[in-house]
Amino acid sequence: MKLILGPRPGKKSKDQIAEYGVSHLVTLLADREDAVASGRIAQQIGADWIHLPIDGGHIEKLAAFDLAGAFKTLTAAGAIEGDAVVYLHCSAGIHRTGFFAYALFRWLGQEPDEARTKLADIRPITADQVGEDRLALADRMIAAIGRQTV
Repeated sequence: MKLILGPRPGKKSKDQIAEYGVSHLVTLLADREDAVASGRIAQQIGADWIHLPIDGGHIEKLAAFDLAGAFKTLTAAGAIEGDAVVYLHCSAGIHRTGFFAYALFRWLGQEPDEARTKLADIRPITADQVGEDRLALADRMIAAIGRQTV
């Protein structure tokens, strides 16, 4: 899987996202944030749309999110397979996106330092601004649900 992190896709970014060869567009926006607009963009670029709604980036909202269920959804959709190209976003691509990407790396077996480095390599602004509290929460949630099993 190749993971691309960014902000909400729109008319101006749609072509660039398509050029990445995105196979799965994963939206972390709540319904009230017009998440279905991302679904329309996924359809226009020929990508599968996966909607995993998180109602904001506050710790209490993230802590209530069904992370294990989200990972099951990604797995069932083939988004974690070797050749998948996944564009993951929330609104700005910082808090929810950083939390979820880091948690995904941890679930896939990476140690905290590895996951942080990978996050920074993919999108430095996300790594810089996600917040230590969100990364710590992701670690606690992964400890509770366990890592991916083959």
